[in-house]
Amino acid sequence: MSVEIERLAQGSVPARLDDIGVRERPSMALARRLAILTAILALVLVLGATEISLSWSERSRLEDFRDDAMALANTLSALLTDIAPTGNPDSLAQGLEDEALQRLGPSRKAWIYLASGSMLTLVASSDTVLDHPADDADALAFARRAMIVRRLDAPLSGWHVATPLGRGRPFGVLDITVSTRKLEAWARVERQRAYLAAVISALLLALGVALLTRKWVGRPLESLGQAMAGAHGGAAGAPPAPEIGPHEFRMLASRYNELREALAQRERESQSRAALLTLQERARGLDRLALLQETAVSFAHEIGTPLNTLNGHLQLLRDDLLALRQPKAVERVRLLLTQVDRVAGIVRAGLDRGRWPQPYVRTTDLRELAERMLRFLEPSFVDAGVQAELRPGSPAQAICDPAQVEQILLNLLKNAIEALEPGGLVIVSTGIRNGQACLEVEDDGPGLDLEAQANLFRPFTTTKGAGGSGLGLAVSRRLARGLGGDLEHVPSSAGTRWRLTLPSAGVAA
Repeated sequence: MSVEIERLAQGSVPARLDDIGVRERPSMALARRLAILTAILALVLVLGATEISLSWSERSRLEDFRDDAMALANTLSALLTDIAPTGNPDSLAQGLEDEALQRLGPSRKAWIYLASGSMLTLVASSDTVLDHPADDADALAFARRAMIVRRLDAPLSGWHVATPLGRGRPFGVLDITVSTRKLEAWARVERQRAYLAAVISALLLALGVALLTRKWVGRPLESLGQAMAGAHGGAAGAPPAPEIGPHEFRMLASRYNELREALAQRERESQSRAALLTLQERARGLDRLALLQETAVSFAHEIGTPLNTLNGHLQLLRDDLLALRQPKAVERVRLLLTQVDRVAGIVRAGLDRGRWPQPYVRTTDLRELAERMLRFLEPSFVDAGVQAELRPGSPAQAICDPAQVEQILLNLLKNAIEALEPGGLVIVSTGIRNGQACLEVEDDGPGLDLEAQANLFRPFTTTKGAGGSGLGLAVSRRLARGLGGDLEHVPSSAGTRWRLTLPSAGVAA
């Protein structure tokens, strides 16, 4: 949760809902899945219950048919025994014919067999088919003098009852068959109806569950999901979740709204703390600048007198060298006098106004200025074992204060000397770029890491440890912008590259 909050606070927000996996309305998917699951469960349960109920009912009806067949056999055997106690075939046939009209029907058939030795002969039948020999059940009932009941399988499908005729010693057997084909046909029809009703019931139940799920679950979840999707832009601007639906979803939406308010409050507190830290950092920077300014004024006061003395002695040395006709040495002394005058001007401005002197703007040849600074720093290059060269190029006339440009170039060259190992190379080039005069300084050193690049031009931030003040680049950029130009770091594949741009004399003309 803390990682997600940090992402939101840093503005890492998906551009579309697709980016966070919201590709389908969750309520519709949930309702569809519940509907399908409900339909399957309802279909299985209803069909199972229907099958069990029909099986029990069919079994009960079969038992009723069995009891009915046994009762019919007992009744007919008693009546036929009364009509023909001795087993007269004509009397038995007449009695069966009379009883058939009253007790038998299309689904009930009866046959009478008389014993003749070890054989059972058919003497009467309620069916038109007279070719119906006795079977094992008839013989068993006659031999045991007891009723035999058995189940007839398809295609006959019914109950078969064989009971002996006669009192004491039986003289024959009464064979009765009760068909259950109508019962089976009824069971098939009932199953078809029940299955159709089960399917319709399952579909209706699934539809009802889908609608209720969409209303009671889908809508609250959808509204909550939309509210949560809106929170990716930040908790402060996130819409509240509507508290709708059953009690559980209302409580969930309420808890989400409370969490959103808490996160928004923390975001506001974080922003306030960040603003306070920024103000405190600026205040510390101003304190350091004030202390530095006070220190600089003190140093300027102490340095002023030795600089004036040094300037006077350099002028005397220049005159002596002129008398000795040493033009090369005279040129070096003039370079020193120029830098001493520039430093003295800075010291005087610090003492007078506590700030950098106002630029004295005039047309300046940047190439000549670069040559002069390279000659001035030649001893430093030699001591460090670093080579420096001015790349051939077109002249670059700039409208600037040459003293301040020298200060900027001095800072850049000094940084390059300190960053390079012996054998390193510093290249200075001039030219016109996008209508502005341009001066570039590049080296083949290790370059700047990401942390150093992030803190460029920030006062009091340095990579030189105790040997650096962290003011060189900050002062150089301030001077460049004061002249109407800029100083920037140019990314390169190797080394470090700086670009100073100034108003061009050609553009100004």
